[in-house]
Order: sequence, then C-alpha cells, then structure tokens
Amino acid sequence: MRSTHSQRAESHTSRKRRPARASSTALRSACAAPPALACALLLTLLLSSLAVTEVRVADARAPAASEDNIKEVIPDRFKKRYKTWKKEFLSTEAGREQWERYALNRDIALTITVSEERGEGAATNQYRWDDNGKLVAVTISLGSQIDSGYPSPVNYPVLNSLAPMESAPHVSGSVLAATKLAHEFGHVNRAANTDGKLFQLQDQLIPTYNAIFFRKGRNVSDPQLVALAAQMGGTPVEIGRDRELWAEANALAYLRERYPERGMYEPVFKEIRRTVEEYAKEHIERFR
Repeated sequence: MRSTHSQRAESHTSRKRRPARASSTALRSACAAPPALACALLLTLLLSSLAVTEVRVADARAPAASEDNIKEVIPDRFKKRYKTWKKEFLSTEAGREQWERYALNRDIALTITVSEERGEGAATNQYRWDDNGKLVAVTISLGSQIDSGYPSPVNYPVLNSLAPMESAPHVSGSVLAATKLAHEFGHVNRAANTDGKLFQLQDQLIPTYNAIFFRKGRNVSDPQLVALAAQMGGTPVEIGRDRELWAEANALAYLRERYPERGMYEPVFKEIRRTVEEYAKEHIERFR
C-alpha cells in the first residue's frame, strides 16, 4: 500500500514539472508581445493553469475514493461512538491488516451497520455466495451499546473474561467494543476461507433439524436427526459453537496486540486461559 502511494506521488510530481517549463516559456513570449496580444496570451495561460490544477485535484482524489470498499452504513446519532470504536480497532496491526484486507478487496463486499435493536450484541449475517461457493458479500451488524455487556462463557470465553473481577481491572468502553468488532471480523474471515457450499447447506438444514428436534422430544439419537447431522457436519449446537469459537480466537488476537506488555491486565489474560480451558478445551489450539 505504501509503495502504491509513493508511485502516485512521483507521478504527480513529474506531471507538475512539465507544465511549469511550458508556462515559463509562454510567459516570456507574452512579455515580449504588444500589449493587446500580451493580455490575450496571459489570459490563455491563466485559464490553462487553472484547468491543469483542477485535473490534478481530481486525479489526487479519485484513488482515495476507490480504495476503501467497506460500506459503512451508520446512522448520524451513532457516528461519533462508531468512529471511536473503529479507531480503537485500527490501533492494532491485526485490526489494520483485517480492515485493509476487505477495504482493498473488490471480490467481497463488506457492509458495517449500527442499530439500537442489537443493543450490547452484534452479528455477522446477510452472507452471499457465488456459484462456486465463494463469499461475495456479508454484513457486520453492531449494536449501539457494544461498549458494554459481556456474553456467556459457553460460546464466548474471551469476551466473557473481560467482565469485572475483584482481582483485575475489567475491559470496557471502546476496547470492549473493538474486541466485539474483532470477533465479528473473525466470522467474516472464517466465511471467506471456508467451503461456502457447506456453509450454505448448514444454514438451510439447521431450521429443519431444529423443527424435528423439538417435535420428537429433543431426542438427538433420532435417525432423522443423526442423518441430518452427518450431512451438515455436526448438530446445530456444534456448528454454532464452532463458528463462535473461531471468531473468539480472532478477538483474542486483537487483545494480545492491544496489551502486548500485559502489565496490570495479566489477570485478564489468565482468566481468558482459564475460561477457554473450561468451556472450549476441545478447541484450545485456536487460542494458542
């Protein structure tokens, strides 16, 4: 990215020098001409200079407008807090790298929204895939209060561990919001690098599985449910848990960069280790 900006700067500089030489030549000619002709030449030179300046401004702005392909649909009343959350997320290398991955990627259209309805939570949804099972569009939906609230440790061992403890400072405010944003980026990363056809099949069959599950007395050994689970690669609970824990691993990557020295937050990371071992031991390698 840096090299691209450098090349553009050099290109603009070179364009600036050539018209400068032509302008000085025209100016000398105007000075040597009769008064009426001199005025005409100078007027022509001035208009030409303004036109060149306008083109240069347009050229300089065009790349900036096309670089960020992430669509941010944020109501005015939430823009200030959203900018604070985003700034916090981008304060880490992990956050910047993931943002640029989609900002510069024209193959996946990422949209980010904020709404009151989601409150302290967030979700990644509205997945769209092409015929080859490649992700082409997805939306991250953030609640307007994600800078507070801590979910259950069962599927969220990292986020839950940030809650207040007597022995350690708790993580709240913009850092908590950025951690939840990192969690949602984890969902996008996983979807972008997984088998889209299987992902879609799971989403199609999960409602069917759940309907049979409740209709037949919640018996997971029912032959229909066993067959559906084999087709999906797990039960709905297992699939949902698998997805959330991948996202939690991404949240932890952000936190490790946010507090590289640990310091007073060392007890928080100890709590994360303890909670992961208790609730996600079978997936502990994701959190290494």
